[in-house]
Amino acid sequence: MTESNPTNLKSRAGRWVFIDEVSDTKSNGKSLRLCSHQATAIPDIDNPARIETSKQPKHHPEFFFDDTLVAIQIEDTLFNVHKYQLAKSEIFSDMFKIPKPEGNEPVEGSSPQHPIKLESVTASDFAVLLRVLYASRFSSTGPAPEASLLIPAFRLANMFEFTELRTFLLPLAEQNLDDVDKIVFAREFDIKEWLVLAHIRLCKRETVLTTDEASKLGAQSVLIICDMRAQHRSRSNTAIINHPYCQNCAGWGYGGHGSFTCQQCQNSANNHHLRYMGPGTILQTTNIDEAALEADVKKWVEDGYAARLK
Repeated sequence: MTESNPTNLKSRAGRWVFIDEVSDTKSNGKSLRLCSHQATAIPDIDNPARIETSKQPKHHPEFFFDDTLVAIQIEDTLFNVHKYQLAKSEIFSDMFKIPKPEGNEPVEGSSPQHPIKLESVTASDFAVLLRVLYASRFSSTGPAPEASLLIPAFRLANMFEFTELRTFLLPLAEQNLDDVDKIVFAREFDIKEWLVLAHIRLCKRETVLTTDEASKLGAQSVLIICDMRAQHRSRSNTAIINHPYCQNCAGWGYGGHGSFTCQQCQNSANNHHLRYMGPGTILQTTNIDEAALEADVKKWVEDGYAARLK
């Protein structure tokens, strides 16, 4: 048997060496020349990064998920949620540390047939929590949760002590809730600073409270806002005394000389008089004593907190 020169081929995994082996055999007195090929893999020592090692791969700290599911029943609705999401809650995390029951008794939450049952929570609010919880992982590129979702999501994040989720949601609530909803939010979660600022802004704004807003705020807030607006806001126009204005701008026209009865005081006279023609175009301005308004609102909030502590 003779051996020919080897053939080298290089691949990404290393170098493959092909060796031709030639053997002479005889059949029926005739010589046959057979050729076989043998391949031998030789590691590519020029590229050590490609040499396989026996080192175990490590888990990525952010994107290696535990796919264990936990069954939860709220009211008549079942949820099947990733355990790693629930473990972000201190309440659920402590629950998962409870030793498993002895024997064949199933673990609560291990299947839809044996769910963890939660009371004092609505299924709709829990669904909102999960929607925001799953979405918050991608919050750097995704849109912020809708304003209508922020209060129920924060409520359950606070109840179950999802610390990171609370930290994520609080600035979003401050940015996206209007002043009425901020007051509702601040009352529920005891954020005194929001109460002061939101009440002050409602006292300063041009439009009065709507029926829906008053219903949300409750009697105490409605009364203080109305009282503060009456005390610290005044209206005046921009007309300058002793300067002439036309009928369209002033809203008044010369009525002539003769007998007339004033519509305001009901006095009758025979003299020159004016007729009111409409609101005119001279701008009305609102003057607000901001320092006094802010001081009174702060005192009202402080007194309310003091009364609660008694």
